[in-house]
Amino acid sequence: MITGPTFTTAEFLLRPSFTALCLLCELLRPVSSANSSRSLLVIELNLGIRKMASTACFMIVSRNDIPIYEAEVGTAPKKEDAAHQHQFILHAALDIVQDLAWTTSAMFLKSIDRFNDLVVSVYVTAGHILNMLYIHTRLMLLHDSRNDDGIKSFFQEVHELYIKILLNPLYLPGSRITSSHFDTKVRALARKYL
Repeated sequence: MITGPTFTTAEFLLRPSFTALCLLCELLRPVSSANSSRSLLVIELNLGIRKMASTACFMIVSRNDIPIYEAEVGTAPKKEDAAHQHQFILHAALDIVQDLAWTTSAMFLKSIDRFNDLVVSVYVTAGHILNMLYIHTRLMLLHDSRNDDGIKSFFQEVHELYIKILLNPLYLPGSRITSSHFDTKVRALARKYL
């Protein structure tokens, strides 16, 4: 039989180094009537750890600071007022993006702004001429995760999708992206990387 250290509920909640092995040991421990409620709590907390909700709002902003695509791509429950707050935070970060875009040659600007526990990460597309229009688009993500590699991969793949939209002769650059195929792919990439 596998045995491990015993933790009180308070220790479990406050201990940041609680490893999966300790949790497994706690789950495998025989349940008696005296500690059955504690074991059920551990199981509930274990499920909560695996299915932790994340906040993520993704936006593509055109060169005129007009959003051309928006999506709430996190797993947290959707709230009407939260969507407006997320848009406000992303729009407020546009000034910072404009200043940083001129000081670096990097396309992925990582974390440029914070609001409480939310972070704004940005990917700036390279400026290029398309149909005699100078295009300089910002892909912005408001999130609460710490996965820089996943966020960078998400931005790169969405950028490839965006280029395919620009190559469509029926799409007017700078207009709203209404393609359900594009939306489906962006949400699938968010589930994969975020």
